[in-house]
Formats: sequence, structure tokens, C-alpha cells
Amino acid sequence: MAGGAGGVNELDLIASLVPLLDRAGGDLLIGPGEDDAAAWRQPGGIVVATCDTSIEGVHFDLSRQRPEDVGWRALCFALGDLAAKGARPTYGLAALAMPRGWDPEIALGLYRGLAGLAGEVGLRLVGGDTVAAPSHAILTLFLLGAAPTPPLPRSAVRPGWQVGVTGPLGAAGLHWSRPRPRLQLGAKLASAGLCCGDISDGLIRELDKFAAAAGVGARVELEAVPIAGDASPERALASGEEVELVCCGPDLPVFLTRVGELTANGRVVVVDGSGHEVEIRERGYDHFA
Repeated sequence: MAGGAGGVNELDLIASLVPLLDRAGGDLLIGPGEDDAAAWRQPGGIVVATCDTSIEGVHFDLSRQRPEDVGWRALCFALGDLAAKGARPTYGLAALAMPRGWDPEIALGLYRGLAGLAGEVGLRLVGGDTVAAPSHAILTLFLLGAAPTPPLPRSAVRPGWQVGVTGPLGAAGLHWSRPRPRLQLGAKLASAGLCCGDISDGLIRELDKFAAAAGVGARVELEAVPIAGDASPERALASGEEVELVCCGPDLPVFLTRVGELTANGRVVVVDGSGHEVEIRERGYDHFA
């Protein structure tokens, strides 16, 4: 993978930070480095938590998007981490770093978008923070959810497990203003014992994360990947901001599209219909590349 500033890529940076975080067992079900979400037991049930940040000029563009759509989309993709772990959204906090030159109506529009989707999915936004930013806006969401059963972290997957996706890939983009998180489907998949991840950075990049967490590889069959609309196969493999989930398990439900299997060699590769490896020029989004 390409490196960013100082030659660091996202997965390497995360691996270097994990030893500094609390990884003790006990009530902790999913800890640092195991998944995009954390999970723990507490009296009354299982809590799933996630934190997600959207940056102006990186994740959204107010010259082309309505503030309401920006807020909606930011919450939708943050909710993807809860959907992947089969959790029902409960409470959330929003922190907005707002450029000093912003019209307050922009901030109000962002929050209207957040509140609109929150109301649809039963999430209670109960607070957060507002600060001044020197240039670009930054919106950070911290979300909590409740899971009926212990969710599987990426670190739990094993070689030989099948890999499937919940729907066509490649259509995500700025023109898609009001996507919906796959919360109900995620709950169904978690109850079936599958380990899922949201495809927020691209299918191949998500499988790279499974590989890093569990020490596995993956073999993706290019001709099996469902492609949305007129998207190219390359875009279907690497497109980020997808609401669909990638799921791994010993067996897959019939409503999932099988796209490959996990391997023991530690490499995530794509093969054509003849089984020959295909060069991957773009693996997906890396924040530091």
C-alpha cells in the first residue's frame, strides 16, 4: 500500500497506536485494533461504540452539496459501523469545528440533516461540542448502540470462511444525497453469526482490514462482484462511501452475494474467471496515502 506523510499508511499507523490503548479483557468484547467499532458488556446488555469524522474538502464539498445532505451522509456512514456489528443505535454526540466565516445557517443545515436521519433510525442525539476552526469544517460523531448478542470482531475470522456482500458496489458518490445505513440487515447478519464490516473505504481496503486484524488473506473473484449501474469493475472494488456490508462466515445466507473466500497466506488478491491474479491499481481509500 502507498504510504503517506513520513511513509506511513493508515493500517500501519493504527497498529503502532494500538499498544498504547486499553486492551484488557473482562467486559471488553471488541478492543483496539480488532474492528472499526468497540464493544463491551455492561449491566443490561452489550454496548457497541464508534467514532467517525468528516472533513470539508475530503469527505464533503459544500459547493456541490446542501448542508442538510452533508449532515445526513456523515451520520449514515458513521452508522455503518453499528450496522456491521448488528447494533441498534441508541445515543450520539456531535462535535462541529466551524470556520469563523461560516454563515450560522450552514451549521443549522448540517444539524437538520443529522436530526433527520437520527429520527428515522431511533438515534437520540444528546449533545456534543462546537469550536471555531481556522479553515475547513470538521464534523465528528460519537455513536452508541445496543447489540442483542456479542458481535464478532474482524480478528475472529478464519481461513476458509466465505466472503459475501449485501448489494451492488460502485455507485456511491456525491450525487447520492440520502443513503440509508443497513441497520436491519446488519442485525440479521450478526444474529446468523457472521462477521461484517461496512464498505466505507472500498471492498479491497475493507478486506485489507480483515487481513490486518486476523492475519488472514482473501481471494476475491472479480466476475462474482455485483456492480451497480454502469460502474466499472475497478470502481466496484475500490469505491468508498458504500452503504453495503462485506460479511465473512463459514457459510453465507442465500441473500448475500458470494464474492470469494478467506485464505491463510495473508494477501488480499483479485482473480479473474480463469483463476489468474488480476493487478489491482487502486485498493480503496487510505487517509494517509
